[in-house]
Amino acid sequence: MKLANKIKTLSAVTLAAATIFLTGCQAQSNTLTFTPPAPNASMNVNQSAVVYVTTSDARSKQDIASYVKNGELVKLNASPSVTQLFQQVMQQNLVSKGFRIGQVNNSNAGVTVEVKDFFTQVDQGNLRYNLNSKIQVTVHVQGASGKYNKDFNASRSQSGVFNANNDEIQKVLGETFKDIVNNIYQDQEVATAINQYTR
Repeated sequence: MKLANKIKTLSAVTLAAATIFLTGCQAQSNTLTFTPPAPNASMNVNQSAVVYVTTSDARSKQDIASYVKNGELVKLNASPSVTQLFQQVMQQNLVSKGFRIGQVNNSNAGVTVEVKDFFTQVDQGNLRYNLNSKIQVTVHVQGASGKYNKDFNASRSQSGVFNANNDEIQKVLGETFKDIVNNIYQDQEVATAINQYTR
């Protein structure tokens, strides 16, 4: 009877330890979620051009940050994907400026967002960490009478004590993302190029 009780107790302790271990493993997600801000105000201008928007990923690697934790390499990914994020941003941007979004067969202008960088470099020492985030995109406008390209860049840095975690990486990269999105929303040159090259 005593042996049976010992086995039951040992099983319960083992089960509890396994549950705690699994909970610890599941608590840290390798996916960071981003939400594009909406344009501040609509321009309320009826543009004549119908625009087809595409996004291409020209990054050298698919993860958005990587670091070593407990001797293992951790790679972080974005949700939605980086291309989906900038597809949404550009469509919101053009709609807010009075353009209509169309398909490839019924549009008279094409806009491609080429994502070149969307990454946070994580440098960790024994007592401090440094985060350096960089986002770079090139917007390509193609119309019947010409084409136009414009680069948008944003970067931020953050330092702290001990080791960086996902929340800190999310914060610095999220702020960089908002910076570049606001730059795109405030820009008028892309809209001017669309109108110029669709005439």
